[in-house]
Amino acid sequence: MLRLIRRLLGQPAKPQLPPFNFARNRYKAKKNWPPNLRELTEKQQFRFERKFKRRLRLKSIKPQWQKWTKIVQWGLIGFVIVYGVLFHDFAKDPMNPTPGEQPFKRLREQMKGLYGGMWTHTESIAGQERGSRRTAGAVEEGEEGEEGEEERPER
Repeated sequence: MLRLIRRLLGQPAKPQLPPFNFARNRYKAKKNWPPNLRELTEKQQFRFERKFKRRLRLKSIKPQWQKWTKIVQWGLIGFVIVYGVLFHDFAKDPMNPTPGEQPFKRLREQMKGLYGGMWTHTESIAGQERGSRRTAGAVEEGEEGEEGEEERPER
């Protein structure tokens, strides 16, 4: 099925190579790898281990993996800090050494003041602070005696 799709897309089939025959290899290795450690002297074993560790260290460096691991770690650290400072309820937390107390109360109030009205559709929140809301065609409780009834728009 895969060959048919490749043929329809115009991709050439991969050539089938015979398995590699080590006996017919023209380029023989100079040294047998890995060497038998029992046959080496202590100094040669130390050199071999040092060389092998260096090669292993060079092979294990993966810049893309390290970059994204670092990004994920710092993202999680930032998320936990922001959640702990702005949203976690420390007053009800059983592990809080001072029960009923919010340690970041002032900072939360400042942030609420800055970004509190960001998600509302109204231009100001002044009407909500007085405790009553104005709806289309409705009159607040204290204004009836002063102005009388307002005209209602026809529908």
